[in-house]
Amino acid sequence: MRHIPPFGALVFCIVCLFGLMVQMASAQSPQPNVVISQIYGGGGNSGAAYTHDFIELFNRSSQTVTLTGWSVQYASAKGTNWQKTELTGTIQPQSFYLIQQAQGNRGTRALPRPDAIGAIPLSSSSGKVALLTTSELLPRGTRCPQGLGVVDLVGFGEADCFSEAAASGLDNKSASIRGEGGCTFTGSNSADFGVAPPQPRNSSSSPTVCAEETAITPAANPRYEPVFTKPLPGLAPRLGLTETEQFFTRSIPSLLSAFLLTPTATPSERVVSTQKGLVISQIYGGGGNAGAAYTHDFVELYNAGSVTATVDDWSVQYASSAGKTWLVTPLTGTVGPGGFLLIQQAQGTGGSLSLPLADIFGETAMSASSGKVALVQSAEPLAGICPGGEVVVDFVGYGRANCFEGTGPTATPSNTRAVVRARGGSLDTDDNQTDFLIAPPQP
Repeated sequence: MRHIPPFGALVFCIVCLFGLMVQMASAQSPQPNVVISQIYGGGGNSGAAYTHDFIELFNRSSQTVTLTGWSVQYASAKGTNWQKTELTGTIQPQSFYLIQQAQGNRGTRALPRPDAIGAIPLSSSSGKVALLTTSELLPRGTRCPQGLGVVDLVGFGEADCFSEAAASGLDNKSASIRGEGGCTFTGSNSADFGVAPPQPRNSSSSPTVCAEETAITPAANPRYEPVFTKPLPGLAPRLGLTETEQFFTRSIPSLLSAFLLTPTATPSERVVSTQKGLVISQIYGGGGNAGAAYTHDFVELYNAGSVTATVDDWSVQYASSAGKTWLVTPLTGTVGPGGFLLIQQAQGTGGSLSLPLADIFGETAMSASSGKVALVQSAEPLAGICPGGEVVVDFVGYGRANCFEGTGPTATPSNTRAVVRARGGSLDTDDNQTDFLIAPPQP
């Protein structure tokens, strides 16, 4: 029989352990959290607007960071020879830092005033970029840098080094852009970055205020190993998680569960319990169009809540970007916590891939570039250009839509790009412009 210690002794033990952890944490030398927020390698190429490649950094914290002595370093997708650009100066709280790189022979627009200037020719499609707290060039033969000095690493396209999963590949007209204006960080390049036209921001650009205070991390962080970063179930890794924090977040719930014999909610359950339930998580209207992989349009829903959602007698409804006629697809069934519901829509004449088995089948032909989609707690058609009321559970205007949640519609998707809600479908600030990225469809 397992011996369960007296409750008083257990409490004393936990209090002592917590006190020790606080002392350990206070011994850390904190520095704010800086990440790579944008990569663009198409500068000066055919069809490009901007004349130069660039790398952009963002300070997610509320403290100024000194970058003097730091560097950004680049290697090709499968390369082991790194090139560097040394950094100087500071990056202000919730602000950007623009690093100009090599110039091409085309393009018409100069970048905004750069904060640092390098001459690295980045690939327009695939590569690896590392942010380090040292200006020492990574050793020749290094395929995947990690350990002391590596603050952030992004692999995109066909890169053989990345954080958990590579970000999408790019072209001459597209950049890899971190979600939420630079705030998103889950530890996965694929989840954190979307594809959109380049949006270079420098130290004079408007600050981006993150929804939650960013954690403070040591600047030189030997424990951040991007290639091997794998999240615990329900726990997204965070840049620079200290050993003390790791012990606290992983061990204390286990200890409490073991000694008190009570279930402990996972971190993801605690996070999504503050979100509203069912949301529109993806919209793709390019199905069957020229260049499309998938044969059908689709709308995807995600249950960001902690209880099962029933959608009987609900609907998803679509109108053109400036339209007031709403096309209805009735819904039935349930969506469990953390689950998705796939709604197949009209088929085009192109494409080669069928969607995964859909949960709901409709026939709505959606625009690939601009439109409005509503999740409605009724199967009755909506009325008007911009319908509201309690019956509308979620609403997304994309591209050039004249109705949307928040400050503006999403960026413009295409035949090969979908509107995808950030953080795996869970980000919901009621602002379409902030909540959605443009990325390859992922039904």
